Formats: sequence, C-alpha cells, structure tokens
Amino acid sequence: MSSNPLLSLSLNQLLALPNREIYLLPADQVAEYQLVLLRKRFSDLRSRIAALGKLADLQGVQEIRAIEDVAPVLFQHTTYKSYPMSLIEKRRFQAMTKWLGQLTVHDLSGVDASACDSIDSWFEVLDRETPLELLHSTGTTGKLSIIPRDKAESERFVRQTLKGFEGFGDEPDIVSDLLEDGVKVPVIYPSYRYGRHIAQRMLEGYIRLVGKPGACKALFDEMLSADVSSLAGRVKAAEERGELDQLEIAPELLEKYRQSMDRQTTAAIRLKEFFDFMMETCRGQRVMSAAVVPYLWSWTQAAEAQGLHSVFAPNSIFTSGGGLKGTVAPPDWRARIERFLGAPLNIGYGMTESMSGMRMCKHGHYHPAPSLISILLDTETGEPLPRTGVQTGRFALFDLMAESYWGGFVTGDRVTMVYEQNCPCGRVGAYALDDIRRFSELEGGDDKISCAGAADAHERAIEYLIERATAEAAR
Repeated sequence: MSSNPLLSLSLNQLLALPNREIYLLPADQVAEYQLVLLRKRFSDLRSRIAALGKLADLQGVQEIRAIEDVAPVLFQHTTYKSYPMSLIEKRRFQAMTKWLGQLTVHDLSGVDASACDSIDSWFEVLDRETPLELLHSTGTTGKLSIIPRDKAESERFVRQTLKGFEGFGDEPDIVSDLLEDGVKVPVIYPSYRYGRHIAQRMLEGYIRLVGKPGACKALFDEMLSADVSSLAGRVKAAEERGELDQLEIAPELLEKYRQSMDRQTTAAIRLKEFFDFMMETCRGQRVMSAAVVPYLWSWTQAAEAQGLHSVFAPNSIFTSGGGLKGTVAPPDWRARIERFLGAPLNIGYGMTESMSGMRMCKHGHYHPAPSLISILLDTETGEPLPRTGVQTGRFALFDLMAESYWGGFVTGDRVTMVYEQNCPCGRVGAYALDDIRRFSELEGGDDKISCAGAADAHERAIEYLIERATAEAAR
C-alpha cells in the first residue's frame, strides 16, 4: 500500500492547498497522484464518451498503467473541429448537436436545435438547456474548435486561474483578499465584452468573482460572434487557396461580418481612447486586466512618451500569454511593461482545450499546475520521450480538471522540458523553457502531427465522428 499522503486528497483538495505548499510537493508523489487520477479518468470516460471509446478500440488501449500509456489515445487538435463544415453552412444544428454529443458525458439527445439558424443561436440553446458552457477557438484555420466544457468545470477553471496569482516564495500574493475577503476591483479588458470564446468566458468569470460593479470596462461593449469568427477564418483560408469567389455566405451573416470589419477599422482609435480611459479613470487604482503583449507594449511606449510609469496600484493583477505575436520589441520589453504598470506582469502558457496551464516564474520558466500532466512526444514517431534530463519534442498534455470531456490532446507546439532539476525559483518538479514555438512556424505550412500507436487510428476515429454526424443530417 502506498504511503503517499496525496492519494487521500481529492483533486479539489489538492488544488486548494496554498501555492507555497503545492510547488514544494515531492515530484514522485505528484507523479503517482497524477497517474492514479489519469487511470480513473480513462476508466470512467472510455464508455461514456463515444469518440474516446472508438479511439481506444482502434488503438487497442484497454487500461492505463503508466503515464506514457495515454499517448495513443490523446486527441489531435482537429478532434474538436471534426464536424463537417457543410453542417454549419447548411444550418444543420441538430446534426451538430449529435456530433458534439460524442465528445461529452452529458446527454444531449433531448436538445431541440432544429430552429437554430446560426452558431450563436445554437450556443445559446445549449447554454440554456444543458449543463454545458461551450467554448470556441479563434478559428484562424477556417474552422472553430468547439470544447464541450460544462458550467461546473468553467467555474472551477476561473477560480483556479485566479488562485494562481497567490504567489510563491518571494512573489507577492495579489489575489487572496479578492477570493477570501470579497474585495472587488475594476476589470479592464481591451477586446469584446461578451461572447463564447475562451477570453470572453474568462472575462465573465473574472467580473463575476472579483469585479467591482459598474467599474468594468471593455474595448468593445459588444458580443464577439462565433459566426463572424468562423466566417473570418473561412475567408482567410479561401483567400490563401484562391477560392474566395466560391464562398457561399448568407446575407445576414455577411452583414454581421461587415459590421465586425467596420469595428476593426476603428480599432486603433478605440485603443487610444481605451488607453486614455485607463490613464484618466484607473490611474493609481488596483485593477485586474488580461491583455496580449502587443497591446501592453503599445501602451508602454505611449506611457513612456508621456513620462508616465507606475500607473496602477502595485497589487493589481495583469495577466498575459501568447508572446509577442510578431511584434518587434527590445529584450527588456517585459521589464519596461512592468515599469509602466507599476505591477508584475503574470505570464502563462495555456490553450482553449485545457483548464490546467503553466505559469512563468521570474527566471522565465513555465511551471505546470499539478492538475496538468505534461507529455513530450517524439516529433517523428509520436512516441513519448523519456521523462528524464532535458527533452525537446511535441507538447502533449492531460488536463485532470476535465471530468465531463476527455482532457488529453496533442498540441502544435515544440517545447523543451527540464526534468530532475529544480528551478532556481524554488519550485519543485519539471518545468518548460521559454522557447516554445509553433511547428507550423518552424516548418512552414500545415503542421503534420505524428501520433503514437496505429498511424491511421486518429483519422479513422475522426471519420467515425463525421459519419455519425452526417448520418444524422441525412435524416
């Protein structure tokens, strides 16, 4: 019988531990805990999620004995956008519901989506009539990924994200009074106020949990339409193929798209107005904000030109991720942003599909939450790399916070992990270096993922999903 004290804790109990304890837990105990919970997730979900069951059958995976055993049944990123595009174009949302039902434990068979005439209206029905709180991706490749997260998971996700600002070691605790004492702060966000993209879902959660009533400000006090996001991706993909004239677009959707494009043409003006609002209304205040680095760097340059620095209270929460996104900036960009803000910039690594992520420490290393099992795959074979030394490969993960959908998937990122050597920040366990790159950028063109197990099993599993959804559409 194991003497590991973590095994007596539920995941909620483990994640409720203070960060100063969580990141000092022995790595071997955390790994054993993760394996036990991973085995349980697979055992519980295999028969309840059709897509997982089919993939497990094709790969011949009956049980999980070691963390590496999960590699053949990790979903590719295409799984959550494996629906036929024709179902969206022809507004066959009853069939879309059938497709989605194969990716969640929640029974969607009683949902009537026959009256839905858009992705937005379909999301609205599912939000209202089911336990789900769907998320969609940006859709830059021409298709939206749709993640069937439920409301309970989403609430836990927001709380855990906020808890991450608790600090570790000599890092300041800038959130405990918000979560425990009911202190409220203005939430400012330089994008759309409403929507079902992960960013807007998170914003809604931040405002609900820590936002000061009447003091929350967004760049666009409007909804980010999933239909417009989908169409924007399709337009971009069609342009790249030289097939723009072949797109069939409903007039009402085209009007939505035009309105969105009109907003984008005034984005620079609105961003300037947003900056002025922050300087005039929020200066010296404690605020919370999530913003991409290019926006933060632009504001920093504007503030420096005006001789402004330490604009906000030092216990403000500023969070970002995704890197510079092509923006040209000097090596000291982060230090200069923090000088402008007057508060630390919290940088993390995450993605729409996962609730568990990695937070960067002051040494520039990304540290996984204990609910995230990180797995590196050989870029050629897709087989798991040893969890020893320093390894570089394709990043895959299993999100233990996911209970109603399968939390294991393969990313498009090249990541270097350091095992068996603790970070100078004092955190115990493996960490990732700050050299994360997209394979599509490194190699050019589409990212061809090599997966463990039978070479065509993932394609056949996706074909299975499509066939079932298409059969529903034909009825």
